[in-house]
Amino acid sequence: MKESVKITNRLFVATCGLGSWQNRLAHVRQWRRGFSAYEAAVSWEGASNTTSGLPMPIAKMFRESKFGETELLFAIAEHRVPLAGVGHDSQCDVWAVLNTNAGAVSLSVEAKARESFGNGNETLSEWLKTKPKNRAIRWNYIREHLPSNGKDGYLAVPYQLLHRCAAAIIEAKRLRLQHAAFVVQAFDPRAESFGEFSRMCNELGVTAERGRMQFAKVGDVHLGIGWADCPLATDREVDAADC
Repeated sequence: MKESVKITNRLFVATCGLGSWQNRLAHVRQWRRGFSAYEAAVSWEGASNTTSGLPMPIAKMFRESKFGETELLFAIAEHRVPLAGVGHDSQCDVWAVLNTNAGAVSLSVEAKARESFGNGNETLSEWLKTKPKNRAIRWNYIREHLPSNGKDGYLAVPYQLLHRCAAAIIEAKRLRLQHAAFVVQAFDPRAESFGEFSRMCNELGVTAERGRMQFAKVGDVHLGIGWADCPLATDREVDAADC
């Protein structure tokens, strides 16, 4: 019998500048210039009034892929996606629904700057060693929402990348969408971060490429995977993003 997954939130309100993003953070230590949570908030607030509604590097990556022209329908800051087993939800820096030439897309965004992926790039193998019974339940659920690689190659991939990617598929299936996407929005990231992302892509059966969307499939859901390099916010952009 499959484990039940508890829905933890259903009601949301529109943001009112950067403070709305800060209030939803799990860890406030990331709330400073040059770190992912802050930079993502500025970039998404700044893009909200553009034609696509997406930060420019992300909009460009979608436009040049099979998704084609893309428009943001809505986005939720720090959106929590429940997982099976006991533990925290997968908390996406941004989760959004997009309108594209290919159809509606569930997008999960992992913003990354000077931080590692999770606890020092903790791999799936390392993560599974603690509380193995519960974490096996959780991993089995996550694995159902990732491309099947037919082996245990995911063991060397940072656990955080895996459940963030799966979150896009989980929400796509919840909304009965045929398309999902997972994007790392990178702001001056650590040198090893793209290598960790590339390792995940290899196990998903695609080749990582900066600024270019790659595609895999999970059941009947088409999954786009991409890395978008984004500039750090200027003082003017920070001022414009706040109320």
